[in-house]
Amino acid sequence: MTKQKLDCVFQPKTVAIAGVSTKQTTVPSLSQRYLRAVREYGFKGRVYPLNPKGGEIWGLKIYPNIKDIPEPVDYVISCIPASATPQLIKECAVKGVKVIHFYTSGFSEAGTDEGRRLENEIYSLARQNGMRIIGPNCMGVYSPKANFSFVSDFPKESGSVALICQSGGNTNYIVREGANRGVRFSKVISYGNAVDINESDLLEYLTFDADTEIITAYIEGVKNGKRFSQALREAAKVKPVIVLKSGITESGAKVAASHVSALAGSNEIWDGFLRQVGAIRANSLDELIDMAMTFSYLPLLAGRRVSILGTGGGVTVLAADDCINAGLTVPRFSEGIYNKLKNLLKTEAGVILNNPVDLATGVYQTGIYDVLNTLINCGEFDLHMLHFALGLIGFSPSLRNRIWDSIVEDAIRVHKESAKPVVVVIHSLASNSDYEWMLEAQRKCCEAGIPVYHSMSSAAKAIDRFLRYHELRLTRAQD
Repeated sequence: MTKQKLDCVFQPKTVAIAGVSTKQTTVPSLSQRYLRAVREYGFKGRVYPLNPKGGEIWGLKIYPNIKDIPEPVDYVISCIPASATPQLIKECAVKGVKVIHFYTSGFSEAGTDEGRRLENEIYSLARQNGMRIIGPNCMGVYSPKANFSFVSDFPKESGSVALICQSGGNTNYIVREGANRGVRFSKVISYGNAVDINESDLLEYLTFDADTEIITAYIEGVKNGKRFSQALREAAKVKPVIVLKSGITESGAKVAASHVSALAGSNEIWDGFLRQVGAIRANSLDELIDMAMTFSYLPLLAGRRVSILGTGGGVTVLAADDCINAGLTVPRFSEGIYNKLKNLLKTEAGVILNNPVDLATGVYQTGIYDVLNTLINCGEFDLHMLHFALGLIGFSPSLRNRIWDSIVEDAIRVHKESAKPVVVVIHSLASNSDYEWMLEAQRKCCEAGIPVYHSMSSAAKAIDRFLRYHELRLTRAQD
């Protein structure tokens, strides 16, 4: 498959939406939501609503048939019943449509003979007429560079992370939570049943996509194991590929089959397979986001030595455990560094200075700039972790925010001045105000290029997988 064959999927010029009704209710219909999303997101091309009854909606004429549209249409979104889709394809063929995205469900995932028959029919019709199908049973495409999205409030900025995802709901979550963590996407597709465009097509395309530096994938099943294995292997040779495979238990496999009519596979098989081809495995949606953020923000590290700077003796001990259990090292300070820190703090009361550093509450009044700057420039560590245990310190919200804001500002300042690897962990959220502060601090850190995690364990696991990926690439390059 050549790259150009999928450019039309991610760079539509003219869009029609089939099934748009003039009837307006408090909650818009799905077809109306697609129409609104495409327009409000800022799509530059024309958008044409379709319905055999005609009419008008939001100042737009609704065309009874696609052949009535006065210009070529290259991309169609179908929100009509499954039984009507073969006729839609025939009409689109006459118009010269390149891509049809079927939000429509009721095909093979329904588990009925009629659903399977319809799916085979639309596939055959599309193939005969040179059209590509996204889906059926999916949300479709989000392509910021093309100003095209199935949701109006997704970020407008284009990034370097691509996402291929069989689940529409999971696509929404990954994009939204990824955006909160500073991840921006190049191309995203929810592809559902994959009757035509499937995971292998997308991997082959994204491997050579200049806009994509990192590929993420949520996969419930694959259509062709041999082709997928080759596509994944080739992609992993040139860029990080992070895969979340669901349906790895017997019950999960049954649910996956009913969701998108896909073959699943056991946990052991997938674990070994992904390791063999050089892909990175995620075990949850949040781990997938952690990894996408880590590869987006963290520079290549020289090693696994970590310094930990935070608050609270108990959580600091757990922080060290989490790092060591993940394969990182937490070496004790040299005598020289220990003495420098001791002189900076003027006291050892309530302070632990032997890595991890547990700062006494008094140091909040002066910030952490000098302490963090000393650690970053000592040359004894490859990475520096700063953690905030929000719910463990009994400050009033206003005082806590003022103190912790200054600590975040210190961390950003040191990071900008030194360009040394720093990560922030904001955890132990215990109130709404904690969560609100975390979101704002997270935004500031991400804008400064500092990755933010929600637990020490998740941070340590993501960093370990990041390091293992680069260690494996180095080993293979030397072989």
